[in-house]
Amino acid sequence: MKKLFKLAFLFFIAACLLISCGKDESSRRSPSSGLVLETTVSPFRTTRGETVVVESTVRMAKAGQVKTEARLLIPGKGPESLLLREVESANPAEKKFRGEIKMDSNAPEGLYTLTVTVVQGSQQAISKGSFLLGNLIGDFTILSSFATYDPEKDMRAYFEEFKKSGGNLVILHSLITADRAYYPSAVCLKPAAAGSPEDRIGLVLKLAAEYGLTALLSVSWDMTREMPYSECLDSTKKIINELWNFYGDEPALAGFYNYQEGSGTYLVWQMREFCAAAKSHDRGLLTACAPYIDDPLLAGYLAAIDDLDIVIYQGAVMASYRKDNRRCFPYRRVKDFASLSAGATRVRNKITLSHVELFGYLEKQYAGTYLASPEDIYRQMLSAASASGPEGIVFFTYHYNIYDYAKTIPAARESRTGVEKGTAAFKSIASTAARDSSHLGLYIPYNDWWADRWTATVVPALDAFRSLGLSPDILPFIPRRGEEILPYYPYHPDEEQLEYLLKNRYVLVLSDIAGMQDPDSQMLKEFIEKGGVALLFGPAIPYGDKFEREELCGGQEEPAKLHYWIKIEKPWGMRAQKDRIFDLKTVRASSWQPVTASALASFEDGRTAILANHFGQGWCFTCPLSLKEAARDCPELVLDLIDLALDKCGVKRGFDVIGSGEEFDLAESADGDSRYLAVVNHSDSPRQISVIPLNLEPQETYEIKNEVSGGTLWVGKAGNLRSLAVNLPACDYVLLSVRRKPAVY
Repeated sequence: MKKLFKLAFLFFIAACLLISCGKDESSRRSPSSGLVLETTVSPFRTTRGETVVVESTVRMAKAGQVKTEARLLIPGKGPESLLLREVESANPAEKKFRGEIKMDSNAPEGLYTLTVTVVQGSQQAISKGSFLLGNLIGDFTILSSFATYDPEKDMRAYFEEFKKSGGNLVILHSLITADRAYYPSAVCLKPAAAGSPEDRIGLVLKLAAEYGLTALLSVSWDMTREMPYSECLDSTKKIINELWNFYGDEPALAGFYNYQEGSGTYLVWQMREFCAAAKSHDRGLLTACAPYIDDPLLAGYLAAIDDLDIVIYQGAVMASYRKDNRRCFPYRRVKDFASLSAGATRVRNKITLSHVELFGYLEKQYAGTYLASPEDIYRQMLSAASASGPEGIVFFTYHYNIYDYAKTIPAARESRTGVEKGTAAFKSIASTAARDSSHLGLYIPYNDWWADRWTATVVPALDAFRSLGLSPDILPFIPRRGEEILPYYPYHPDEEQLEYLLKNRYVLVLSDIAGMQDPDSQMLKEFIEKGGVALLFGPAIPYGDKFEREELCGGQEEPAKLHYWIKIEKPWGMRAQKDRIFDLKTVRASSWQPVTASALASFEDGRTAILANHFGQGWCFTCPLSLKEAARDCPELVLDLIDLALDKCGVKRGFDVIGSGEEFDLAESADGDSRYLAVVNHSDSPRQISVIPLNLEPQETYEIKNEVSGGTLWVGKAGNLRSLAVNLPACDYVLLSVRRKPAVY
């Protein structure tokens, strides 16, 4: 009995010491209730040559002197001290500090993270701030898979390799497994012993800072114990608190990533709780998640979470356990899903990152392993690169599938070439052709059940745009502030999204939308009334409670019937001249009786096919053909219609791409006197296209180059150029530039 008592007593003392160690560490690093520190960084997105302003405010329970320290993690370099100067404050219990960061012409791309520490007596507070320059190349780093013996050596080798590949962001994943928590936790049932080789988080954060890699900690619940799901969120919050107390002053730490994934709006509530828990420790901490893509409504509702900063939309190209269970999306959907997310996040100034899968299941396995082939990796990255809006890519996972596998599996070294080649292509396309919006936006209205509509409505429209040689943004519905709480229906339009669409001169394209609920119908009406331009394609032209359909479209819809051709009624485009007839492949479509609108085209029976209506300060164009049918049968007419709509917004396209197809990804942008066009051919065979630069000065001399090969394709006066034949390699891309050449005297 005495022995049992003695053993129990010793166990009790040991447990107390362990908990005490955790509490001592927490109290040393946690902000005291009497000392509060807040840091703001502006702007959040910066460019070379710009100055970033840092402002820190210290609030004290008792006036007195404080000591401040600021460290800035520079991507690829590591932490450097930043001077904060005290500025005047009218409140004696408050001190303000200010610093400036000049971004020089050689500033590296990535996420810059600032860690500010303030000390007053025995009290200490920590605050974070971050800003982005250029693009992010990130990875999910699997903490549990580092070598058991000498993990530091393994970590250094991985960081060195990933950094050389262009990486500047790591999401430290699998911090807690069923076997253990990889830090000396007082929350988890099976913590790592402090100072032991299994205490990995502190070590990996220090090394990440040394290599200049910004880090997010992936937070789950305590997986070392069985617990009811009802307790998982509370457990997650406690672990966030603990990780912040332990590692908040690490300069590499920028914030927290939510380990929990999801594919529908059910994820939104959990994400809101997770992000609020993280921000409760410091508003400057970044939060991130990686949802799946099954529900387009999820993109808008995630964007409505003010505390969420980064969304990594998963593309599901490689994720197939078996063919009859989960479909593998084609490569081009990587762009579509990333564009879907970015179309929502940019309205609220958040970051979207594309997701590139380096693993492969069953029919997608490479060399019989859980690994993606070099080709699968490369083609995903080409699609990701051509999306305008996302600000980088994240691999799942370079650490496990490339770095770890390459130690024993030669095929992983081959797959590494796909990553290296893809990263180079991504940087080239994303920084040139995909830098700007096309100002075309495919709008996805509110609907609480999108499973069939995505396949039946959205995907055909996206691929029709591809066959036209166009690259639209995808703009999903975003709930208004105060109406973003599920499952309650939204009733009003989002004023921020409306202002964003108008400010960025979008032409809204609605394809086969039968009806719109109150928020969307009111938004569409106000958008056009305030000067916006909308293109409505059939076969369904939307109804809405908040607008009179005949007033918006400027005509009355007549019963659908079979039609065989369509004729241009007015000279409103450069391709489709008056009286030109386009044969149709016998389509069933409604015709219209104009009231206030003008008839741009008619069917063979003389009834109106395309309407142009001036409504309020804007324009509404109506075409009863589906976008897919119109792109197939009369592409020149559709291009003229789109150019007419863009012209109403003061926007002109840079290129026509003749011979484009559904298996292409495209992007175009302009930079001063230079313009760029990227065309990705996902087909397994080479293709030839014709490229026509638009809106050039006829008497000016231009040079067209292939930026991939470096070769010059054409030089001369623009008036002498009709079209340029361009060969597209199979499973590859071309990047063209058009530059005005200065006159020689």
